[in-house]
This record gives sequence, structure tokens and C-alpha cells, in this order.
Amino acid sequence: MDRAVSKLSLGFAVLTMLLLGACASEPSKPAVFKLPLNEAIAPFSLAASGEALPAGWQPWIISRFNRKTQYRIVEQQGAHVLEAFAERSASGVLQDVSIEPKLYPQLSWRWRISQLPKEADLSRRGSDDSPARIIVSFDGDKSRFDFEDRATADLVKLFSGREMPYATIMYVWDNKLPPGTLLDNAHSSRAKMIVVESGSARVGEWLGFTRNVSDDFKRAFNELPGKIISVGVMSDSNATNSVITTQYGDISLRPAD
Repeated sequence: MDRAVSKLSLGFAVLTMLLLGACASEPSKPAVFKLPLNEAIAPFSLAASGEALPAGWQPWIISRFNRKTQYRIVEQQGAHVLEAFAERSASGVLQDVSIEPKLYPQLSWRWRISQLPKEADLSRRGSDDSPARIIVSFDGDKSRFDFEDRATADLVKLFSGREMPYATIMYVWDNKLPPGTLLDNAHSSRAKMIVVESGSARVGEWLGFTRNVSDDFKRAFNELPGKIISVGVMSDSNATNSVITTQYGDISLRPAD
């Protein structure tokens, strides 16, 4: 058991970055932002230019020892978007929601990156930066956690004041791995990454994506998803000491076509 606990302690800093909701700026759980279900994620486009965050969104602080990625609303081609400036930094923003993925499984978003983090590789510990991440966390039966997951959940609660989600999916941009690649987190089976864009060919372009989160959850965890409890974004460059700028358009969850 001592060996397992030691492993958890060493991996905790990375794990908190990968489990959405692990760390927030305030220890108390924020209220769920209430909108009609088909518009449950507060749009960046309705916020005023220059605002740090639109209503409903909050900082997601990974560690007080990390530099923080800076987020603000900017105007781009006549629309307001969320801009992330990551200068050897790692932090995100998130919004708590309560959405049934079986009713609203279609996750859509768009993003644009300025450049790829140098030598980033999501398959390797210590170089696992990504210029763009969309992060979705799910509720579920935590009694199914194994020993390491329960111990990690206790650490997350102790250090952040937030409950660790039952499961988390990240949609990411990697330097080399082909789109569709499913990656396990090295520190917990409760976090998975799905590569949706790869390489530098489309750096600087606005790219739009639509994913069926219910299908992706079943692929990643081999079970049906529970409620979606939070949605977030993160741009990180601390592992590779890089500087990147990423812009995020509105994120939405809609009924299946």
C-alpha cells in the first residue's frame, strides 16, 4: 500500500491537470449556471470584449505553483471569442452544468491555435501539453472506484475542495498522433483523451468540430454515460516551456441530428 500511495503522490500534480473540476479558484462548490438545456453552456459570443470570463464560467486553477494561462474575451472577425494566452503556463476555465447526454449528445465547438507547443506529445509523461482542449466531465457511481481512484479522489477533495468527477473526456490537439486516437491517462483510468486534430497543417485556421459525447464515452469507458456535470477548456504549455495563443468559439450541446 505504501508503494501505491507514493505513486499517487508523485502523479498528483499531473493528474489534477487532467481531471476536470479537480481545482478551482474557490473551495466551495459554485452554483450550476441555469439556461435552457439546448443552450446550457454559456456562450462566449454574448460576453463583452475585454471581459475576463463570461457569466457562468470560472477559473480552473491547477496548482498555485504553475503560471496561469490568461483568458479574456476578444473580438475576432466581428464575433466575440475566448482567447487563451499560455506562456509556459497551465490552467483552464470551466462551467458547472447538469445535462443528460442521452438527450443532448452532440457537442460542437470551434477553435484556432497560433502554434503548436514545442516537442509536445500527449502520449509521453512530461511533454503532455496541448494548445487546445475541450473537457467534459461526467457523474457516475463512484463506489466502483478502485483503491488508487479512491485515494486520488480523497487527495483532489483535500487540495481543491471539489469532488473528483466520476469520469472525464478531453478532446485535444496533438503534434503527431492521428485524429481518433484514444489515450488513457497515465495516473487514473477515470480520464481519457481523444485526439481530434493533429500536426501543424491547419495551425492558424478556424476549425469546427462536432462529437457525439455519448458514443465517445461508451468507447472510452465501455459503459453508458451519466449526467454531464462540467464543461471546460484548457490551453497548456508549461511542460514544453512554450508560448501559444488559442481562441475558442462557442461550445454547445444539442440533440442528435
